[in-house]
Amino acid sequence: MQVALVTGRVVLDFITEVDRPLVAALERRGVTVTQPRWDDPDVAWDAVDAAVVRTTWDYLEKRDEFVAWAAATQERTRLWNPAEVLRWNTHKSYLLELEERGAPVVPTAWLGQGDRIDLDDLLEARGWPEAIVKPAVGAAAIGLARVRAGDPAGQAHLDGVLAAGDAMVQPYLPTIATRGELSVVVVDGEVSHAVRKRPAGGDFRVQEEFGGQTVLEEPDPDTAALARWIVEATGHDLLVARVDLLEDEVGQPQLVELEATEPDLFLRTVPEAADRVADALLARLRTSDRPGTRPAEG
Repeated sequence: MQVALVTGRVVLDFITEVDRPLVAALERRGVTVTQPRWDDPDVAWDAVDAAVVRTTWDYLEKRDEFVAWAAATQERTRLWNPAEVLRWNTHKSYLLELEERGAPVVPTAWLGQGDRIDLDDLLEARGWPEAIVKPAVGAAAIGLARVRAGDPAGQAHLDGVLAAGDAMVQPYLPTIATRGELSVVVVDGEVSHAVRKRPAGGDFRVQEEFGGQTVLEEPDPDTAALARWIVEATGHDLLVARVDLLEDEVGQPQLVELEATEPDLFLRTVPEAADRVADALLARLRTSDRPGTRPAEG
C-alpha cells in the first residue's frame, strides 16, 4: 500500500518534522510513504492508494489553483480530506455557516475585497477598542495584526488586506495573553488530543515561529463534546480536523478556526497520536473504492 502525505513548496526548518511521527506510524504498518508537492506536475497521483493533504502551506496565494488540483486529484486517487472540504475550508467564510448552525464563533465583521471601510467607525459601532484584522484566506498568522481605534497604522493594515482579498475583523480577546488558544484534534469524529498554545510575553500570536509555546492539555468533557459537535456540524466526513478555541471574558469557548485543510496536528508534542491517525486512514482505505473502480459483483 502506498500513501502520499502531500506537502508544498514552503521551506521551513521544521516542515519535515511535522509529520515524522505519522510517517513512522504508517511504515510500521507496512505502508510505503511519499511526500510529494501538491503542484508537482510529474507526480502520478493514480499510482498511490491515497493522498492525504498535510503541509500544503503555500496554497494561500494560489487558492484557486490548489482547489482545482484537489478536484482533479480526487478523480485519480482517494483524497483526504476530500476536495469539497478543501474548497469550503480554505476561505474562512465557512465560519458563517458554522455560526448559523449554532457554533459559538468569535464575533466577526466580514469585509469584501476592494471595500473601503473606516476602521475607527467599524470599531466604534461594534464597541471594540481593539481588534484583530486578518485575511479571509490565510494561515499561521500571515497578514494578521492587532489594531486599536485611532491608530492610523491599523487603517493602513486593513486597507492593505482588502486590496489583496477579503478580510475579517474580530475583537481582541485579552484572554489570549493569559490563557492562549486551545487546539483540539479530532480524528474520525473522536477527540484524539489537545494542546494549549500560549504566546510569548508581550505578543498575541501563539505560533512557535513567534515565540509561542505548546503544551499537552486534557480538554474537559464539555470542551471535548463541543469540538466533536463542531466537526459534526460541518456536514462533512473528516479524516482529521483541528478545532481552535479562545475564551471570552467570562471563560466561554469561542471558535476561532476549524482547520480541516492542512492542520498541524502537533504530533511532535503527542507522537502516539500518529498511531490513531494511521489506523483511521487505513480503516478508510479498507472500506473505500479507488476512483473509477466498480464494486465487485456478487
